[in-house]
Amino acid sequence: MCGAEEAGFLILVEGAKLRVCGRCAKHGKVLSAPVPSPQRRAAVEREMPEIDIVADFGRRIKEARERMKIERKVLAELVNEKESFLERIEAEKTIPNESLAVRLERALGIKLFEVVKNEHVVMKKDKKSGLTLGDVVVVKKR
Repeated sequence: MCGAEEAGFLILVEGAKLRVCGRCAKHGKVLSAPVPSPQRRAAVEREMPEIDIVADFGRRIKEARERMKIERKVLAELVNEKESFLERIEAEKTIPNESLAVRLERALGIKLFEVVKNEHVVMKKDKKSGLTLGDVVVVKKR
């Protein structure tokens, strides 16, 4: 009725349904009221660090296994994986998934993950030709 933008109430005035503010709601029969939203704490936006497996994971796994003086077969039993698969991982022909990497870390007492620095996006725009795919570059820093 007053034109306020906070029209959260639905009222009935002489057979007409109107959306009105809280002050104007008293002029008719209230059919529905806005549901009060629960107070939310201000969410602090934090950037989660991106983790990635180290580049020399195969060498680290093999050296740790040899340092512990255990055979690949024994390590395979410890981490519940096939010996042939561990052989491929040590040769860096296959990258272990996160779950296996964590089990290998625990069994061998080594670190296989590293924090990757934030990505920086560099954009250039040429007024003549417009934005191209080559103008958008993502640089990863380790």
